[in-house]
Amino acid sequence: MNVRSQIKPGIKRIQRHKPSAIRSSSNPRIAYLTFDDGPNEYTEQILDVLKAYDASATFFMLKPHILQHANTAMRIVREGHAVGLHGVTHRAELFYASKESVIEEFNDTRYTLRAVTGKDTQLVRTPYGSILHMKPSYFDEVERWGYLLWDWNVDSRDWKYRDDRSVRAVKRRVRALRRSGKDPVILMHDRPETAELLKDIIAYLYEHGYRLNKLDETLKPVRLKSI
Repeated sequence: MNVRSQIKPGIKRIQRHKPSAIRSSSNPRIAYLTFDDGPNEYTEQILDVLKAYDASATFFMLKPHILQHANTAMRIVREGHAVGLHGVTHRAELFYASKESVIEEFNDTRYTLRAVTGKDTQLVRTPYGSILHMKPSYFDEVERWGYLLWDWNVDSRDWKYRDDRSVRAVKRRVRALRRSGKDPVILMHDRPETAELLKDIIAYLYEHGYRLNKLDETLKPVRLKSI
């Protein structure tokens, strides 16, 4: 089934909410949609949803997938989304073998991204988040190379649930962050279920006055240990 045909009714509802919820405020709430592990065959569906809802996002990509889905990587850049580096192997025992292996994977992915899309980036995200395996010396090396390491403060858990429990998880966490005045940085993955659930997540964010922005080098990264 065509993705656009599925979301047309929802688009009209969102477009009614968006001007009043976002543009009427001089200091709107900001949320950041982020996607890991792509690009792949499902990223196109996610991009279709983002385009239909006029939403920006950030994609943390793996080197082999950039090469396998070069046209999709180029579309991400062409449509104005932010890009970040997620490494090469996505295997903890290889990626985190040393501080040198961390940098080598980021540098290799950065070179590939630039060669394929012409886009450079300093944004990085480690596999499984930085709290599990990153040592102090690893953080120091990442900083020395000028990379900005992002985790998240909202886990959609789409890697586990793959149904509307992911939407409920996002809503609960966004409500908690709203009370504390923090901007949500939402972790998702390039999965077919996520493409479908994304519509409800975007609808919720728009209805609660959020503008959907992409990450950039001017922002202070969110780290799991600081949440």
